[in-house]
Amino acid sequence: MAKTKIAVTIGAASKTKEIIRAMALSGATIFRINFSHGSPEEWSEMVKIVREIEEELGKHFALIGDLRGPSVRLGDIENVVSVKAGELVKLVLAQESRGSDKLIPLPNPTALKALRRGHVILMDDGRAAFKVESASESEAILRALTDALITSRKTIVIQGSGLDLPAITDREVNAIKFAVENGFDYIGLSYVRGEEDISMLRGILLSLGAEQTSIIAKIETPVAVRRLKEIVAAADVVLVARGDLGMHFPLEEVPELQRKIIRLCVECGKPVIVATQLLGSMIESPVPTRSEVVDVVSALMDGVDVLMLTGETAIGRYPVEAVKWLSKIIERYEPTIKPPKREVKPENHIGDRFAAGIVSLAESLNAVIAVYTRSGRTAERIASFKPTCRVISASPNEKTLRKLALIRGIETLRVSAQSYEEGLDELEVKIRSSRDIPENSTVILTYGMRGEPVHIVKIIQLRKAED
Repeated sequence: MAKTKIAVTIGAASKTKEIIRAMALSGATIFRINFSHGSPEEWSEMVKIVREIEEELGKHFALIGDLRGPSVRLGDIENVVSVKAGELVKLVLAQESRGSDKLIPLPNPTALKALRRGHVILMDDGRAAFKVESASESEAILRALTDALITSRKTIVIQGSGLDLPAITDREVNAIKFAVENGFDYIGLSYVRGEEDISMLRGILLSLGAEQTSIIAKIETPVAVRRLKEIVAAADVVLVARGDLGMHFPLEEVPELQRKIIRLCVECGKPVIVATQLLGSMIESPVPTRSEVVDVVSALMDGVDVLMLTGETAIGRYPVEAVKWLSKIIERYEPTIKPPKREVKPENHIGDRFAAGIVSLAESLNAVIAVYTRSGRTAERIASFKPTCRVISASPNEKTLRKLALIRGIETLRVSAQSYEEGLDELEVKIRSSRDIPENSTVILTYGMRGEPVHIVKIIQLRKAED
């Protein structure tokens, strides 16, 4: 069973029950809904379908709600604007444009005021580039540096520069409330600038009684890279948003930024996701390119926990095929790769040191780890050391099991017992009756450190081999 998890974005191309089920059967365990697109009614239908399929298949799926954040987007464009390199277009302060093929609406006065002659403007994940020839508070003249097709609602950035916009507005608060009311397991915080943005979101979740909902910090901007250590420390999960990073940094620097972010996450024991253009060609093609396969394998070697498909499944022509290909690449190369491991240090929390000890013991015995957990923290700690062995995590809490569906190497199992000792007993019964674990396997059963005088770590052999 593959350890690296697959996340998919549900969009116009993949919002039917048939396609979502097919993606789940092909290996997806994490489903992302981008709150930048669609309506609450559409999001509700997506959530309903995911949970129905979860029950039908007897699996646990993690739901991510991705906040739009302080992104700058174009307005509505009636007809696609086709521009050749060297041609001029006019960016105007407006909600929409109609009739003119060289007039681009930007309904954001702050962004327009920030433009200066010489600025480079990027759109569509960096595929389209423009240079500002002149700018005022109401319009800007841009010269195309590349051929481009400009469509409605595309994100734009000023290369190498950020705008001082609030991370969480009333629009984001409404989306957060929706996510909480609909049982989302993770919320993706866009354009994080520092730990204060994460603290603000955590405070909102606390006020809504959703302290169990975890926060994914998306690393997208130069300020996030500069303040990376504090962001990784404050977040529950970190996401390498390569599309936006590629618009702020030279493209040749993005691979090193990816490795740097993953390396720090591994050291700190935080799950890390890599997203954007993993199999970008599969938006139009049923087969990935060779370079995309190499890119995925490179991320596996760096130690990534989750690979996320975005446009490939949201708007692509082959969403299910994209998931199948990602699964195929992971299954082919993961067994041959030894990702960088987190080191345990004397100053680490006792829970981390205990988890490291369990992993070391299990690997030395070639054993399966089976852990009973109520919050999921012990299972997450064990997974943070990237064990080569299987890890089965049991809990009576459905929310916990859904969150663990995102964590690398974790297999989830539902039990009914509420106490740790009874939970361990029930887990052992299920393990012994499982047909999923090979004959003669050794299993280490345990639960999280609780500060009590006696802690149980149990080693069992399912069927002893004859001498």
